[in-house]
Amino acid sequence: MSDLFVQMSVSLDGFIEDRRGDIEWMTFDPAVDPLMTATLRSIDGMIFGRRAHELLAAFWPTAADMHDATTDLIEQAKLMNTLPKYVLTHGAERTGWANSHAISLDDVPRLKAQARRPLAVYAGASAAQAVLDRGFVDEIRLFVYPVIIGGGTRLFAERDDRQQLELLGIQQFDSGTVVQRYRVV
Repeated sequence: MSDLFVQMSVSLDGFIEDRRGDIEWMTFDPAVDPLMTATLRSIDGMIFGRRAHELLAAFWPTAADMHDATTDLIEQAKLMNTLPKYVLTHGAERTGWANSHAISLDDVPRLKAQARRPLAVYAGASAAQAVLDRGFVDEIRLFVYPVIIGGGTRLFAERDDRQQLELLGIQQFDSGTVVQRYRVV
């Protein structure tokens, strides 16, 4: 059985988007790109929430064609467009983004059992919360940005129970962004 990890960008105060649903507070740091590319190379697929999937489907199919696309962005676009994408939804997948499949939360253990390499939850607070609440997550990778935004969508919802984590590593970038990796105990 393959691992499932949640990889999300958060503000220092734990939000993935501000009150307007904006993520423009994230600092661009080209030093992070090789890590993102390596991560995409290492996985068998991605799980998204429905709304996050729609937003990403509007960007990635043409990202490699941008006039200022870096080598990393071009490779990331290729991987984002070819890797299997699983959309947690109660309906059908409607974006038409290549290799996208609608799934329910109950499909996640089957996907983990079939995968040869890890699966990643990349976007959508509700998707991340759902797989965490069901105990499907093996690792949490947080890209913590040095900004306090004061409100918006929290990555972690209020819980009735405690979730213990074990620190696996920390990596800091010149922009001040810090990647924290935790094993779910």
